[in-house]
Amino acid sequence: MEHFTLAPGMAAEIIAHAHAGYPEEVCGIIAGRPEIAVALHRGRNVSPTPRVAYELDVKTLARQIAFEDEGLTLAAIYHSHPAGPETPSPTDVARAFYPESVHIICSLADPRRPSLRGFRIVEGQVQEVGLGGGLASSVQ
Repeated sequence: MEHFTLAPGMAAEIIAHAHAGYPEEVCGIIAGRPEIAVALHRGRNVSPTPRVAYELDVKTLARQIAFEDEGLTLAAIYHSHPAGPETPSPTDVARAFYPESVHIICSLADPRRPSLRGFRIVEGQVQEVGLGGGLASSVQ
């Protein structure tokens, strides 16, 4: 299984963002290098249906230019599923426009035991990516 390593504190930051935005989905981007996250950028969900879908704001997406100038890539995109599931929805799969990026989902189906899982989505095919350094899928 492919692995992607989150920087220290990054999992907690994604979970905190998901809790802060509840009951709506939150989203953001992660700059990095192949297989490793370097910097997290919280986004704003501008979807007309934010409880069931996300759409990153243009300002956050534009940050890609700055970190690409620094030699980094759009390593991952994260969003939350406030009521679950912890896997990509059909909408997530259809809107996976960055096949080179890991798609991280934070599920709050059980808010006391949020889970983070990573996926590579290429041409409609979903493959799980292990989230690095022994990070458990359920984060305390």
